[in-house]
Amino acid sequence: MADRWFGLGWAVLGTAIAAESWRMDRLEQQHINPWTVPGLVPGLLGLLLVVFGLAMTFRRRAVSVIGDAPAADDTRAEPWRVALALVLTLGFGFGAIGTGLPFGLVCSAFIFLAITLFEWPERRQAGTLARGVAIAALVAGGSALAITTVFRDVFLVRLP
Repeated sequence: MADRWFGLGWAVLGTAIAAESWRMDRLEQQHINPWTVPGLVPGLLGLLLVVFGLAMTFRRRAVSVIGDAPAADDTRAEPWRVALALVLTLGFGFGAIGTGLPFGLVCSAFIFLAITLFEWPERRQAGTLARGVAIAALVAGGSALAITTVFRDVFLVRLP
């Protein structure tokens, strides 16, 4: 039940972000490249929040990431997951970005740690920890490469 309310909250937040991004000045008078206009990335992220928030709100059952069997409908709160998410995102935003390390490396490390740490209990219990770490490394490397390429070559953002 809590997922439904959180999903609805994310959808509302995403709608507000997308609406405010749409209202931003497009800078046409300065002949700005359409792919780099202010508000484009926040608007797209806002729309993604709406999509995923609604998916979270209206999903029918929990599905296990590890196997094909449905996960148990466990409604207990896991505060450690919220704390871990805060530590990872704040560490990424305030501790890693702008330190002189290459963006792709920092991005890859963040994704790898997030996947590995969030899946750790389930993978350890299932005996698939090594496989999970290997998959996390592949996903992190591929994601960091794709994210870096899109920001550098599509949005023309100079990354550290």
